[in-house]
Parts: sequence; C-alpha cells; structure tokens
Amino acid sequence: MSLISKRVAQARNRNQIRKYAYQLRKDLGLDQTEYFPIMRILENVLPLIYPEFHIEAVEDNELPGRMAETTPEQGVIRVRQSVYSAACNGVAWARMIMAHELGHFLFHDSQNTTFAYVETGSRLPPDIDPERQADIFAAELLIPYHLIKDKNVYQIKKHFGVSRSAAEAQLRQAAKVKKRHEAKTHTKEKRPSPEKLSR
Repeated sequence: MSLISKRVAQARNRNQIRKYAYQLRKDLGLDQTEYFPIMRILENVLPLIYPEFHIEAVEDNELPGRMAETTPEQGVIRVRQSVYSAACNGVAWARMIMAHELGHFLFHDSQNTTFAYVETGSRLPPDIDPERQADIFAAELLIPYHLIKDKNVYQIKKHFGVSRSAAEAQLRQAAKVKKRHEAKTHTKEKRPSPEKLSR
C-alpha cells in the first residue's frame, strides 16, 4: 500500500464556513456590501486586528508552482507580484486567490491542522480538506448567499468582482440552500400542530 502525507484541518462544513464568512462581513460592517474590498481589508484592516499580519509580494519565480502561500504562525501571505498587482487592480481570479489565502490564515494555523498519512489516490473527507475549506470561504466571502438570491450571473460578475465560473458555482450553491429551506418549510407545514394531535 502506498501512502502520502497530507495536511488535514479541523472539520468545517459549508454551512459553518458560510456563517463564519457572514459574521466576518458583519463585524467589518460589510454584510450588505456587494463588492468586498479584499485588498483593503488585507492591507489596512487585518493588521489592526493581527499586528503581525502582512502581505509579502515576491517575484513570480520565488513561488514556483503556486500563486500564493500562507503561513498563519508568521502572520504572512506570500504572493506572486503578478497576482498581487492583479488583485489590487480588481481582477476577479486574483481577488479569489487572496480571499482563499485569507481563509487559510484564519482557519489553518498549526493548532487547527495536522499532517496525516493517506492512501495514494484516496480523497480526504471534504470537511477536513483545508484547500476545499479555503475555496468555500473565498466564495462565501466574495459572493455571499444572502446578497445573490435574486441576481443572475452577469449581475454577480459585475457587482461582486468575480469570474463567471465563480458566479455560476455560487448560484448553484444558493439554489441548493433555497431547495433545503423550501423542503424544511414544506415539512413543517405538513406536520400537525400539537393541538390537533391532542384532539
């Protein structure tokens, strides 16, 4: 049997991450703001909360094979200069990368992640996969469910500063949430009230 080492995170499902992202937006006074100013938050706000936090833009060749990396214990997000510049200019894919790295910073310090041996070819359970968690966090932060319920892909792309594929993926998630809420409401309506049962 072949084994490889992978980093695993404290379990968090999509709903928990969605609530966390919403609460962060609310704490920042941005819960009703469509375009989340990710770079302003990273550069001007986060250092007020975490004094050691900083972004280090490095030459692209200093991060071979990766766009950015985060070391929460050192309070640093290292990012390729090209990605940093694109994010500062509001380019959708770069904004998503920076939001993803913020997710790593907030969730994945050494107290909340461990290394584990897994069988080659096997997949981590989704709720403990740190990359999936950071992807979900980025999507929920930049494209929150409560602000996109009545919007289409074009409106989301334009107003939230995200790519078409990110907008489509988040709309699919919103549809799933809506379906679950409707199913719960329908189930509650079908249930007889306690007064009817006692008759």
